[in-house]
Amino acid sequence: MKKDKTLLWGYIDTTGRYIITPQFHEAHDFSEGLAVVRPTDDYPKGYIDMNGRIVIGPVFQSADSFRDGLARVMIDNKWGFINHDGSFAIEPAFDQASDFCDGLSMVKVGSRYGYIASDGSYIARPEYTFAGEFHEGLAWVSLEGRYGFIDREGTVAIKTIFDAAGDFSSGLAPVMSGGLYGYIDHQGEYAIPPRFDFAESFKDGSARVKAEGKWIYIAPDGSPVPEPESTPARIMYHDGLTPVCIDGRYGYADESGHTVIEPKFSIAEPFREGFALVKTGPKSKWAFIDTGGRYPFKGRYLQAGNFNNGIARVLVEASPSEENVDQ
Repeated sequence: MKKDKTLLWGYIDTTGRYIITPQFHEAHDFSEGLAVVRPTDDYPKGYIDMNGRIVIGPVFQSADSFRDGLARVMIDNKWGFINHDGSFAIEPAFDQASDFCDGLSMVKVGSRYGYIASDGSYIARPEYTFAGEFHEGLAWVSLEGRYGFIDREGTVAIKTIFDAAGDFSSGLAPVMSGGLYGYIDHQGEYAIPPRFDFAESFKDGSARVKAEGKWIYIAPDGSPVPEPESTPARIMYHDGLTPVCIDGRYGYADESGHTVIEPKFSIAEPFREGFALVKTGPKSKWAFIDTGGRYPFKGRYLQAGNFNNGIARVLVEASPSEENVDQ
């Protein structure tokens, strides 16, 4: 019986040389000097430094990258947060936990939601049946089927008196009362009284609402406005270039619209740090090109990540051949 090939992740530098040889069954990008890896085929994960040394042992069922000095991890089916040395900054006590955003994380204990600060203290204890993210300083919460809003200190800013609620945007949030939707301001006062069958949060100055069975758009003062024109996806330039498709093949154009790398790829990713990942066909491997469209090194990879501070993770077969490793 033919043995299945083992696929392993390693890390290369911008010359294509391995700075960390392929040895991991899973590998993430480096963040704050550490990267999540799974050293074995089993699920426990740990962290390596930029020399490839395991500095936080593989004991976690799940692990995320570090952000602002903390990383979210799961152990014994509970989520907590660790420091760079692997010690727990916040003990694993949560059934769910979001990454910290602006110093707050939404957590779930049992069937209830609350919010913690980065020191692990509760700004709102887990008493809510449902909860949302903070927008414009307020987050919607639900208590026994009634919705309201809390502020970033955990104080109830708008009482839980509504049948449904959405996120604040443009200073207003959609709420439902008595089977109809309207919009309230930050003080909980109606800016647009309930008169819609359904209402969405504002986006780019208008909101979609359903009235008398028809969808229309309104301004923040409640007056109808024309449906926003479909906005083409924003063209993102990295290193002065963006992928373009011409006759079914991909190349790259500069900011003046001129094609500077001819369309010869089946897939072309955006540039990062002077390199872009490309494939020439459905069965080809991934390769890196530079901003001149050249292959700066000969490595070809089953999967790869973008360069991040001069390091990229790559997936190869267990015993990399000379084709895959630049010595």
